[in-house]
Amino acid sequence: MKNLEKMFYPKSIALIGASDKEGSVGKTISENLLDYKDGEIYFVNPRITKLFNKPVYKSVLEIKKPIDLGIIAVPAETAIEITKQLGEIGCKNILIISAGFNEIGKIELTNKLLELQKKYNLNIIGPNCLGFLNLQNKLDATFNSRKKLNLPKQGNISFISQSGALGIAILDLANYDNLKINKFISYGNAIDTNECDLIEYLYTDKDTDVIMCYIEGTSNGKRFYQTIKEVSKTKKIIVLKGGLGKKGGGAVKSHTAAMIGSSETFKVAVEQAGGYFVESIEEMFNLAKTFSIYKNINLKNIQIITNGGGFGVLVTDQIEQSGMPLAKIKKQTYEKIKKNVPEYAVIKNPIDLTGDATTQRFITTINYCLEDTNVSGIIILFLFQLPGITQDIIPEIINIKKQAKKPIFIMTIGGNITREWINKLKDQDIVCFKDPSDFGKTIKKIYKK
Repeated sequence: MKNLEKMFYPKSIALIGASDKEGSVGKTISENLLDYKDGEIYFVNPRITKLFNKPVYKSVLEIKKPIDLGIIAVPAETAIEITKQLGEIGCKNILIISAGFNEIGKIELTNKLLELQKKYNLNIIGPNCLGFLNLQNKLDATFNSRKKLNLPKQGNISFISQSGALGIAILDLANYDNLKINKFISYGNAIDTNECDLIEYLYTDKDTDVIMCYIEGTSNGKRFYQTIKEVSKTKKIIVLKGGLGKKGGGAVKSHTAAMIGSSETFKVAVEQAGGYFVESIEEMFNLAKTFSIYKNINLKNIQIITNGGGFGVLVTDQIEQSGMPLAKIKKQTYEKIKKNVPEYAVIKNPIDLTGDATTQRFITTINYCLEDTNVSGIIILFLFQLPGITQDIIPEIINIKKQAKKPIFIMTIGGNITREWINKLKDQDIVCFKDPSDFGKTIKKIYKK
């Protein structure tokens, strides 16, 4: 197992390729590094002398102090010499942002990097990657523009991505969708540190409970399988693969020069090893959110509570297709609910509180179902547009979720006002869905285990 601790928690960082040129990769990384307070930052560029009120060195050889992490953002040919210099001064952890290696057929440059990696016993992430982000210590070693992206909140989900650009877009979406991230790592061509090394590192990371992966290919299928098998014993691993079809596979080869195999074999291997294979970003997010909040989820059945009969029918269809049973409430639960709802309410599964359901009718019914030992989880279907529900239901649901020992899911559809209310629930770590099929896919993955 690689020791990557100083890669993600360095006491000193040298950025080779720091720049004052607006819109450049070098300037963007330089700006992002300014938030890091747990170590010294050294800028290197032979053409400038000062950047953000910090001195700029002409070469890493001028720094004369130990460097834990070297970040290289210069042309590929120059990156070879810089890697050699970093090896000579004892820097063991190198992030190579630079493109122009085996992804465009320049195998000779890749081989030179590999020679240096072996000679100096280096940990190299990249080349041809976007970098990485550690939200725990605010180390942003990416060239994402803060003018276009707000970083997500810190949480217990880490995300590794073979594609940097897709990865950063997903990171932006994570902020919008309130998915809380611990670390984001783009690893590009993976000439040294690969997906297995990163998953193994995150296995040792006490602040990571869920690992999301976007993978285009792996160079060692057997190791990948064994890594997931070991890590999935204690952490959730969710894998989204690019290049499933013939044309997609061809695009992978020209993107990161990754080795790819049969998509069906890949899927079976991930699931047999104990991981979760998903087919969309939405599916990956829904699973990750659920696992990040309910770490040891044991969902054997589900109770539906709604104020819209048609909505309940759609969700029932999806639950049945997932294979998960609908819960059957006890007689005493039925009697309790019956006393607190109109006679025209339907007390089955789904429980249809009807279109005139009030906030209090929902809260009372939810609490009774949570008390029922025949129920292992609840999906609440809100149509906020109906007049009986007021904003008072938001703090009530938040309070119930904090005290409940069973999973609670919310589903609703609507426009701006609905989105505003749902965001308040998401901010309090409540898992929300907007489409019955998304919920069906999520619980199918959970229940099959």
